[in-house]
Amino acid sequence: MVKSGMIALVLCAGGPASAQEVDWRRAGGDLFGAKEPLAEAVVDAPTEPARLEPLSQPYQRLVDQAAEAHGLDPKLLHALVATESAYRTDAVSPAGAAGLTQLMPATALDLGVRDRFDPDQNLRGGADYLARQLRRFGDLRLALAAYNAGPGRVARLGRIPDIQETRQYVDAVIECYLALTAGRAVTNSRQCRPAEARL
Repeated sequence: MVKSGMIALVLCAGGPASAQEVDWRRAGGDLFGAKEPLAEAVVDAPTEPARLEPLSQPYQRLVDQAAEAHGLDPKLLHALVATESAYRTDAVSPAGAAGLTQLMPATALDLGVRDRFDPDQNLRGGADYLARQLRRFGDLRLALAAYNAGPGRVARLGRIPDIQETRQYVDAVIECYLALTAGRAVTNSRQCRPAEARL
């Protein structure tokens, strides 16, 4: 009985059966799942690599030149200007700091800045001063703290001073740097806050 059934199966299949010839999909589907063509699996693939737009900020050319002269990333100098003065050339702080990078009178003189309200002179002086702090401290946060609270104080403490204004200043400049790096256009530190903080 078994032999006749096997013979009938072979005859119905039209010859000796092999694993390659049996179509198991008729018996309930593909054992290992259907293979999809590769082209269908990558339908939404971009045709060109992603690229951020070039920086387009106020005083772009002057910032680029000042940053280049002192080996700074232009985005960092823009971040400092957005935080210090919101790009206002006539900005003056209660302490007497003035211009785009908020230079104090004595600091400006030491840096050879004759007119703190001149954008070119002010940016070159601010870039010079920031580059000096970066070289001295070798750390961005400490350099920004020194720019705000004075290098002598930071050197004595060896850390960011426990001054609320200075801590907020360091955080604000870094947030602006990150926003500019992500391709956002910003002109003041409020615009630099992380997305969840701006909702």
